[in-house]
Amino acid sequence: MVVPKSPGGYSDFLTAAKEVEAALAQGAGLPQEMLESNAKELALKKKLFQDQVAAMKSGDLKTLAKDTKLKHWQWANKDEMVTLFTETDPATRSKVLHEKRELKNGDLVVVKEDADNSAMFKGHSVKAGEQYEVDFGDGVKAVYRPWSEKNLYAQRGEFEMVLPDRPDAKGIERAMGHMETLGLKSTPATAEDAELLYLHKQAYLSKADKDAAYKKMIADLERRSASKEVSVREMRGFWEKRLGVKDLTRMPGYDPMGEYQLAFKQPGQGAGYRQQYRFDISDDDMEKQMKGYALHHHLTNGESVSSFIEKVVEQNGAAVSTIEKLRAGVQVGGMSPEEDMKTGGASYFFTRIKKVPDKGPDETGLYFKKRLLRRMDAISYDHDAYGKVVDDYVTQHRGSTPEEWKRFAKKSGNETIFKYSVTVLDNIEVIVAGSQNERKKILESFRKKGIVKLPDGRKVEDIVIAR
Repeated sequence: MVVPKSPGGYSDFLTAAKEVEAALAQGAGLPQEMLESNAKELALKKKLFQDQVAAMKSGDLKTLAKDTKLKHWQWANKDEMVTLFTETDPATRSKVLHEKRELKNGDLVVVKEDADNSAMFKGHSVKAGEQYEVDFGDGVKAVYRPWSEKNLYAQRGEFEMVLPDRPDAKGIERAMGHMETLGLKSTPATAEDAELLYLHKQAYLSKADKDAAYKKMIADLERRSASKEVSVREMRGFWEKRLGVKDLTRMPGYDPMGEYQLAFKQPGQGAGYRQQYRFDISDDDMEKQMKGYALHHHLTNGESVSSFIEKVVEQNGAAVSTIEKLRAGVQVGGMSPEEDMKTGGASYFFTRIKKVPDKGPDETGLYFKKRLLRRMDAISYDHDAYGKVVDDYVTQHRGSTPEEWKRFAKKSGNETIFKYSVTVLDNIEVIVAGSQNERKKILESFRKKGIVKLPDGRKVEDIVIAR
């Protein structure tokens, strides 16, 4: 495939590009290195041609569109015309759409394929937003929601690959091939990639990235174009000096690869999101410094604790954010779902740090283990911010030490949020029912699913109490 000498050759170029994309999509049995190499070459040639077309004046593009009878050019601005001339599968633009689902006989079933934001928020007036969809012609689709003011903050930058039916290994490989043709790297992160991100995240959440020594180290690594191996070694050295340890990797909390969430339908296995935990505070440290504290989740919309637990054990075993509900196609409610979409809080599950009285919790709901405060995606504020994560709000307002967390707990409106979801069985400390009758309903929900013990060995009947 050759890049044409002038934009006038766009038709033959796009035809050839589409043939290459089709060959890549059908090449699941070929070596991964070969597929990646060919996909990169295709992406480079498409980028070169795109730059060539983008350099043209808007008037010249319109003339070319008219002369070659390009469809719909009359309503396109310059950027859209560049896309029409350079993309094999021009994306379809629309408002943000979801597959709306309902639970029927234990399964989530699609009841509407093109529900908009308003429909997903039970008819409330919500910004419609915009998305671009590319159909690759084999059942695989890509959906992208731009990082723009047109979209609600919590939906900005979302990218989805939608596969037909129940995906298998070959189907996923084919989808990854399509992703490469879009110029997106689809290979898994290496162990070094994961550790680099782990070390950077630790600096960010602990605010060590504001330290002069840290800034100097990062600047020096960038100036030298240091390899990943060198960067990991020097960043480990920074933390070893800061924490006063000889070998960072031997610290009890050091685990760059993180932990999978608990697989609900396959007890003892991991699945879902893989969570990284900060290494400067261990579980033992948390027990010593925050004994008697927990993370309380208050149920909204008047839902009872027993009803919530019944849904959890019947469905996925997790407490999820608004965005996760939308991803699953489930209509959303909650305390302030629309405001949370604007602040970014809709991507998070909400809790409050509470000091549990010696006589037992004084408010109904779910009390999660304080260990979750070590999760690297945990954000704690001393006030109710509706999960605000826009601009530099997190950096300016978050608390990241046990001392700050205990101080926050003294304020009833404190807030600690977790990205996407928190699995219940492996993270629950106590469930508080409003009455003995409700406690019986909760225990019955667990019994129906054969759950009598938690992963930590405690009996379910011992952690479900009545207020």
